[in-house]
Amino acid sequence: IEKCVERYCQLAGITPEQLGEAKCPCIDDHQLAPEDMVTVGALAPVASKIVLKCLYPARFGRPDVLWTVNSLARMVTRWSVACDKRLKKLMAYFRGTPDWCQLCYVGDYPKDCWLALYTDASFAGDLQDSKSTTGAYLCLVGPRTFVPLSWICKKHSAVSHSSTEAEVIALDTAL
Repeated sequence: IEKCVERYCQLAGITPEQLGEAKCPCIDDHQLAPEDMVTVGALAPVASKIVLKCLYPARFGRPDVLWTVNSLARMVTRWSVACDKRLKKLMAYFRGTPDWCQLCYVGDYPKDCWLALYTDASFAGDLQDSKSTTGAYLCLVGPRTFVPLSWICKKHSAVSHSSTEAEVIALDTAL
């Protein structure tokens, strides 16, 4: 996480202190001006170097940032001012949570454990194309056991016509 912030600051030409800290990793699209979505961002030439560095911790130990990193990764070829703002917010969040990590504990026999799958979906969460996003979290649980096994954050390939439809697609993706 610290290396991600370091790379961002180096390529953006700022110091970590200029980032500040953020309580969440993302910005709601409603907080962005419409022109931010179409104006080319200042970090367009180097965005992939920063975002791909963030993909590793998001995939292997920080599911709290996976949606934000995935959203930015989809935009590296059409980077905008909105992406610059989203990336800066992510880096501020990283700066404030560098030592957060995934914890597991096992205190049960295998016969006392089971798999738990949690899924959810946004409904038309993307303002630009009205597509939903699936989130899923698979873990091994027991009375004294909790081990995350896998998680996913994936944008739907088609527009859902109801929240129920988006949830069914999320369940299907997770299974």
